Amino acid sequence: MVGPLDGLVVVDASWGMPSAISSMMLADYGARVIKLERPGGGHDAHSAMRKSLDRGKWSVQADLRTDEGRRIAEQLLSTADVFIESFGTGRAKDFGLDYEAVHARHPELVYASVTGYGNEGPLAARPGYEALLNARLGQMAEQGGHRSGPIFMGHPTVSYGTAFITTIGILSALRARKLNGTGQKVDTSLLDGMLAISSMNWWWNEKDISYLARSGTQTGFGNKRLITDPFQCADGKWLTPHTGGPGSYKRMMDLLGFGDQTQTIDGPEMSVPLNDIELNIARNKVPEAFKSRNRDEWLEMFHAADIAALPLLHPEETFEDDQVKFAEIAIDLPDDDHGTIRQIGPVIRFEKSKPAVPTAAPRPGAHDTRIDEIERSPIWAPAPTEGSAVTAPLQGVKILDFSSYFATGFGARLLSDLGADVIKIEPLVGDQMRPLGDLFEGANRGKRNIALDMRTKEGQEIAHRLVAEADVVLQNYRPGKAEKIGLGYEQLKTINPNLLYAYLPGFGSAGPKSSLKSFAPLVSGLVGLNFEGSGKGNPPIRRVIGNEDLYNGFLGAVTVLLGLHHRLNTGEAQYVESPQLHSSLFVISEHSADLDGHAIPAHELDSEQNGWSPLYRLYKTSDGWICIAVFGDAAFGRLAVALNAVDLVTDERFATKAARVENADALADILGTAFAALDSAGAFKLLDDNKVPAEIPLDYPIMPELLWEEWALDSSRVVEHHHPEYGWSREVGMVIHLSDTPGRFKGGSPQLGQHSAEILAELGYSAGEVDSFMATVCKLPTVAVKES
Repeated sequence: MVGPLDGLVVVDASWGMPSAISSMMLADYGARVIKLERPGGGHDAHSAMRKSLDRGKWSVQADLRTDEGRRIAEQLLSTADVFIESFGTGRAKDFGLDYEAVHARHPELVYASVTGYGNEGPLAARPGYEALLNARLGQMAEQGGHRSGPIFMGHPTVSYGTAFITTIGILSALRARKLNGTGQKVDTSLLDGMLAISSMNWWWNEKDISYLARSGTQTGFGNKRLITDPFQCADGKWLTPHTGGPGSYKRMMDLLGFGDQTQTIDGPEMSVPLNDIELNIARNKVPEAFKSRNRDEWLEMFHAADIAALPLLHPEETFEDDQVKFAEIAIDLPDDDHGTIRQIGPVIRFEKSKPAVPTAAPRPGAHDTRIDEIERSPIWAPAPTEGSAVTAPLQGVKILDFSSYFATGFGARLLSDLGADVIKIEPLVGDQMRPLGDLFEGANRGKRNIALDMRTKEGQEIAHRLVAEADVVLQNYRPGKAEKIGLGYEQLKTINPNLLYAYLPGFGSAGPKSSLKSFAPLVSGLVGLNFEGSGKGNPPIRRVIGNEDLYNGFLGAVTVLLGLHHRLNTGEAQYVESPQLHSSLFVISEHSADLDGHAIPAHELDSEQNGWSPLYRLYKTSDGWICIAVFGDAAFGRLAVALNAVDLVTDERFATKAARVENADALADILGTAFAALDSAGAFKLLDDNKVPAEIPLDYPIMPELLWEEWALDSSRVVEHHHPEYGWSREVGMVIHLSDTPGRFKGGSPQLGQHSAEILAELGYSAGEVDSFMATVCKLPTVAVKES
């Protein structure tokens, strides 16, 4: 078997970055993905983006407006397991490819639809481009930048978030198909992708608990004992530290020269707010202190003191990182323009179902004559047996979450939403993240919880009893620690040979950085996201929306689902590894480099942080801003009509896509002048009336308001519940919508040890043994605080 998806057949008739990333993931891990595209390809047929996102796929051309094109599509669907489309709300029906029609002809097919805002709701008809959603929903106001006003988001986090949840939805529906016998519809959207990445930072609760200060003079972490900002060093280079580990805040202040003015905290440091003196030091004096030494000196000192810290790099520099080179995660592919290009290859490590190196992206129509070769593999055929039917895709799957902090727990939470029984095993003092209410809630809702002292023989025995009945173990300890407490892979597979063991460390199980701590947003900086979001030639921004905690959780969920499919299809359990570094590398997949290390970017934010090109960017108006997304000759013609500048279409500088790229600055100047003469409302009306995709950027994040929209509540995108600690709460709900086996909200995050007695009883311990354990290895201590 070459990859866990070997034999799976996917027909991808979509366009746009999110679905292309999703089908690239499927291709990376063994699926035969057929890109069904218009003759000659789309507007990106010769782009750098295609070089990355269409690697490993086949290309078959078909004009779906014709009978012959629809015949080709039907032939492909007759041999496929999965169909992906992004035609837009209601448009699939024009081609006879809407879900109802396709499901009637091919009931076994998993049908994935990717839209802008979903197929229903008040926003369903709005144009579905990421930048327009960023504008309309206020993410451009949430993203930090080097100037005032809305900031075009250089890192396409919503596209990646949407790609992840689409892949998770497809893999979940395939598991349900295996057990139930039929396919179903998977609905995802850019809106759902935005909500998925927002679940880390946005919620409402009646006690107003949040780890972020959103107003006042100390926005961000406020008086939290936490520092994660980029700092410039004496040599002009940048680094980012993270003080989230036990005792790290105090140790960093010692190294920076502020130790005598900083409290020593017994227990989780973040549970004790900074006093006024400490707050002034953290937010005002620390940046200057970093300028006293070169970056490498600071990194050496911090790592020696076990403080998390990493350099900030540009994306193309990441290929030369020592850990990236050790992991051999980069691949070299032949390329017509550059001879050879270097990309990030498949990022998940499998013990048994290792994927092959992808092939280079095909030219449009490269496989037109080979469609008769495509066959459905019997290994993926539905095989329902008596009593196997499920009402949720992961029903019957038991997952043990031994992780701490956000990333791995978030992945487990996504799987819990889809029906898995997830048990979080927590130390008696609690997860370091518990004081950060929204983070803990976002990563742990819907789980059961047992508090356990894993340093004791009795605690390890209880954990091993849990393992004996589990399907999956998730852990993110640094290498070697799991083995010390009896949770190593070799130790656990002797207890349960059918166990899928998923390891999600910071950097990997081996290599030069494997022993380092890893927290968001350090790895994001290492792979270049801070520079990707800053604009050409600018210093790095503080952080981009979207980070390695979210991405590692998404990829962790994908990893588990891939492992479960391999086990379901072959009977083999295995070890799988999906480090934070790898998931962070995955989200720069669209960028390549030549063998000399020069960047081949799929897109680049301009120095003013306005956009990627003259036709996908922000423009100032007389009273604000407008954001446009104009792709293709027809849309450019409509833009020219809307602005009463029809001569643009015949101007040789702008008559073709290639000419518009060549004369991008001139086109931006002309459009900038035209929009400056209009107010935002007038510009939007002209564009919208002429079917030119555009939005007026909101000047504040819409998320708090969106949590109170009844349509969002009705569609389960928002859930309301009462939490024993936080009170009445609203948070992001279901972001993956399955028609036949939907996920569901199972309640808020558990209190520490909330289910300890219940779980012990389930394991077969007597009432007396349960009482004894609750007084010893499950007993919760008090936390003391002392000042230095």
